[in-house]
Amino acid sequence: MKVIIDEDDEIIAIATDDHTLIGGHHRLAVSASMGKRLFWRDTGKPVKLDLFFKHHESSIRHTA
Repeated sequence: MKVIIDEDDEIIAIATDDHTLIGGHHRLAVSASMGKRLFWRDTGKPVKLDLFFKHHESSIRHTA
């Protein structure tokens, strides 16, 4: 499991090692919309939000 934190070291979401979001969907979306910078807790590297949102957008297109 990987933990996503914000600039204040607050846990925002939890993902699997292959970046499948398993918790914190709403908090992640809210943080992203507020322009907060998010980081992987284990490495300190910035989280690339497109890893999570591109998959969601493509699944919406397939169901329409």
